[in-house]
Amino acid sequence: MSQTYSAEEVWLPASELITAWDDGFHELLLGDRIRMAAYAEAIREVVRPGSTVLDLGTGTGILARWALEAGADRVYGLDFAEPVLARAARELAGFGDRFIPVAGLSFDVTLPERVDVIVSETLGNLVDNEGCVAILTDARRRFLADGGTMLPVDAQCYLTPVSAAVAHSNVLNGRVHGAESIADDDGGLLVRDPFSLYYDAIIPIAAHLASPRVATTHVFGADPSPATSVSLPHTIRRDGVFTGFKGYFVSTLAPSVALDLSGDDIAAGSTSDSWKHAYLPIREPIPVRQGDRVTLDFSWSPRGSLGNDYRWRGRVLRSGSVIATYDHGTVADLVGGAA
Repeated sequence: MSQTYSAEEVWLPASELITAWDDGFHELLLGDRIRMAAYAEAIREVVRPGSTVLDLGTGTGILARWALEAGADRVYGLDFAEPVLARAARELAGFGDRFIPVAGLSFDVTLPERVDVIVSETLGNLVDNEGCVAILTDARRRFLADGGTMLPVDAQCYLTPVSAAVAHSNVLNGRVHGAESIADDDGGLLVRDPFSLYYDAIIPIAAHLASPRVATTHVFGADPSPATSVSLPHTIRRDGVFTGFKGYFVSTLAPSVALDLSGDDIAAGSTSDSWKHAYLPIREPIPVRQGDRVTLDFSWSPRGSLGNDYRWRGRVLRSGSVIATYDHGTVADLVGGAA
């Protein structure tokens, strides 16, 4: 499928708008070559004939289909969006009663048995944007049989300062794809501050001002870390203008299958069309020099059952002296959203 977008175009973050996902977004998911290839291979690796499987967040049922084709005896397809779950049931009708749709939020449902494999694609481009850590921790405790398998196994979120002038200009001037879905009557974006929201965008590796660093690591077969913040120092490796941070994840889906969102070649198909990267902008661009240090205090807190709020703040230092500071966060970013 040919792509029609360019580097540094920005979109409203899909992870912030889960309840608004429509057929068009599900088609985007199904057309994401990076996503589809990695999950197909991982499911073939871990699902065995006779297995029972939970597809948590089944959507249109493609992961459930692959599990059934791999020989699963039963697949429970769980999703809170009943219309899309009905579509999955229709598309998997040929498997008879081997596909069992389950409607609701995972925290609120029970299953008649424990399963051998939990498959989920509730990852966001910062890993936990959609609340996957709490969701999968609860699912592992209540739904997974002893010795069962989690897919994904783990995921790491990387952050790096970038010089992304086009992306910054797009945010500043309201050139944001999808903004019409939350626009006011005059076409203005219903956000209190466009620089207190992260965005989806492909940010080229050439825009990196420093080496990416791991911000968070999540192992889905273990209880989550109690940490809610991390401090990351970055050493600037070239002159440029610091406009924000790029975030992405690398996940081990199965022992021999990794899903890596760091790619930036849109034409070659090395990017994820549905996830893209996360762009965390700062309001005032800051000129930086090789050898400067950008400190990042990155923190997160739960927002209900389907996501997190984030804060990114820090300083820019030159020869030990502070030359600039920044402080942004997503708390109450959308009008009528989190308080």
